[in-house]
Amino acid sequence: PGVFSAGLDVPVLLTLERDALNRFWPDFFGLLEDIAKAPVPVAAAMTGHSPAGGAVLSICCDYRVAAEGDFKIGLNEVQVGLIVPPFLHGILRHWVGAREAERMTVSGALISPSEALAMGLVDELASPDDVPERAVRWCSQMAALPRKPMLSTRRSARKPLFEAFEFVTDDLSEQMSAVFYAPDTQAELRAMVARLGSRRKS
Repeated sequence: PGVFSAGLDVPVLLTLERDALNRFWPDFFGLLEDIAKAPVPVAAAMTGHSPAGGAVLSICCDYRVAAEGDFKIGLNEVQVGLIVPPFLHGILRHWVGAREAERMTVSGALISPSEALAMGLVDELASPDDVPERAVRWCSQMAALPRKPMLSTRRSARKPLFEAFEFVTDDLSEQMSAVFYAPDTQAELRAMVARLGSRRKS
C-alpha cells in the first residue's frame, strides 16, 4: 500500500544525541509554520497512509485530498510514547473541532479516509492515482480567484491556525526531548522500529 508520509524518521532520531535532537525540533516546527503560513494556498496530495508526522504535515495545509482505500490517517503519537504538543492540538482543533481533536490525540486514533472526510480532517477523496491531479486542480481553482480578496480572506479564516504557533515556546524542544528520551518512550519507539523492520523482510 502507498504512503503519503510516515512522519519523522524514527530510526535516525534514535541515533541523535540530546543536543542534536534539541536542534531538530525547532527546524521541524519551523517547517510546519512555513507550510501553515505560506503566502498562497497549499494542498496536500495524500496518496496513502498518513500517520503521525504525515497527518501533521497535512493539517498545516489549506486543503487535503486523500486516497480512497485501506489507508490510515491520524496523530498516533501517544501510542508510541510521544506527546502531541499544544500547538498541534490547536491546529487539529481548527479543522475537526474541540471534541474530535481531544478524542483523536488522547487515544492516538488512526482512522480511515472515509472517517477523516466525515469529520473534516480531509476535504476530498479520490483514487490513489487521481489524488495529485485533484490537489493540483484545487490549487488552480484558488489561483483563478481574484488574488487580493482571496488571500486577505484566507488570512482571516486561518487566524486560529496561525495563533496556534504562539504555543511554540523556547522550552518546547526540551520538553519534547525529555519525553523522547524517557525509558518507556524509548522502549516503544525501538519496538516500533523492530516491527517495521520485520515487515520489510517478510
